[in-house]
Amino acid sequence: MPNKISIMIFVLLLSCAACVGQTAFHGLVPGKSTKTEAERVLGRPVRQLSETLSEYKSRGAEQIFVQYIGGSAEVARIEATYPEAIERSSVLGSVNLPARSMGWQINSKQRLEEYFSGSCVVLTYVAADASTGVSRIGYYSRQLFDNASSKLPRPSLGKNPPGLNRSPVAENNSGRSQPKQPPTANYDDLIARATGALRTSDFQTAIRLSQQAVDLDPNRAGAYEIAGVAQLYDLNDVNAAATAMRAAVQHGGSASFSVSHDHDGLFQTYCQGSLYITNFGVNYRSNDGAHTLLAGRADLKEVGRNSLVGAKFFSFHIKVNQNGKTQNFNFAPGRLTAAERDLILDLLKNP
Repeated sequence: MPNKISIMIFVLLLSCAACVGQTAFHGLVPGKSTKTEAERVLGRPVRQLSETLSEYKSRGAEQIFVQYIGGSAEVARIEATYPEAIERSSVLGSVNLPARSMGWQINSKQRLEEYFSGSCVVLTYVAADASTGVSRIGYYSRQLFDNASSKLPRPSLGKNPPGLNRSPVAENNSGRSQPKQPPTANYDDLIARATGALRTSDFQTAIRLSQQAVDLDPNRAGAYEIAGVAQLYDLNDVNAAATAMRAAVQHGGSASFSVSHDHDGLFQTYCQGSLYITNFGVNYRSNDGAHTLLAGRADLKEVGRNSLVGAKFFSFHIKVNQNGKTQNFNFAPGRLTAAERDLILDLLKNP
């Protein structure tokens, strides 16, 4: 029976949530998730580009494309493309990628592609070297990634991509090289730094940086997502967390909570994980990836407080109706408080 359920700090940004090993996109895992699940999260496609490739409505600045395996409804790859280049360091911090990739290549459009094997992620740059910034993030199934990476040129394996070690210089009027001035902070850089602060439990810094990001662009969700987690799990300021989380959802992002999922109706056996609430619905994934819930708002039959099962842990239930079957999921909030439970229920009912 849980005493105090431990809090998991969430890695939030660029519409990505990391799972064990392979990286997921809003809970969708290429090679495991299906078209039905993708449409519960992303909505109906806005364009059908081919029999296996669909474009979905943007959840922020990015365009979203999903490729399905031919002859099936299984997701093979998800691509998020961005209108402005993002610094490599910001992407690595946001998607939780290592500093060094397994290898790289220059594609037919003369753009650098960098491959990260543990996460099954491929970064595509604006041009042929890393200094130009990332324009596309690809989330691959394991099979698709292995097939693509097997064709990487041997000299690139384990080596830094071109442009990564270039010293930033600029030439003055005399033709001599001078160091560039430090760039002014941009939204993505602030979000990457705030995400890093969350990982190290530096909540005050995470809140400060996320506020700076909101000041730069109040119409993007990432800063609100980070602020909501930090306000709730460090300052225990439920009202401030509610404001930030509601703004995150309204701007196409998610409100994220640490929860425990009951297995036996008594909370004697349970798993811990993350519950994500979006405009599209709700997504739960246990830390070990063994238990999941993915439901659109139309599938939610009932949400509410528990009067019996886990009541002393301020538990709540989510009842979904999918494919003609009704399932009930019981959860306890990470802080084991009524205020946190009620915030979750309020966002489920009124995003």
